[in-house]
Amino acid sequence: MGLFDFFGSSDKKGTVKSKVQDIPWSKNPAGKYRRLAFTELEKENISGVSAIYVLWHGGVKPGWVYVGLSDDLAVDLTDACQNRDIMENDMRGGLFVTWATINPKAAPGIVAFLTDALQPDIINPDADMYRNKDHIKVLPPGYTQESFTKMFG
Repeated sequence: MGLFDFFGSSDKKGTVKSKVQDIPWSKNPAGKYRRLAFTELEKENISGVSAIYVLWHGGVKPGWVYVGLSDDLAVDLTDACQNRDIMENDMRGGLFVTWATINPKAAPGIVAFLTDALQPDIINPDADMYRNKDHIKVLPPGYTQESFTKMFG
């Protein structure tokens, strides 16, 4: 992914089309998203890793729980495991997690976009700090270009 991939492209009429980036959301070795309660964080090699992360619950009515930006993913996910409001969602069909390491300059714009687009149940206290950033559209975990367009236009 190049730097200009974040800015969209122009058609022959000069109209700017906003591109939605497909970022590499982390999955387990079996190619599935991780269930937070069963993730062995010390084995994931994420200490000191800066990343964007997303939490959601499955179940009959799946929902987005939290969007975060971390300087140390192991610390933030450990904190999430100890947060009662977050972990209560595990009873709603399992609480899942994924993350993506992103260029630090682009990360606030991605977090702002994901927070506004997904409307998580628990709002990141730092979300207001990112609201003024230019949104950088990325595919949320589990979305394809087609499903994203149907859902978000």
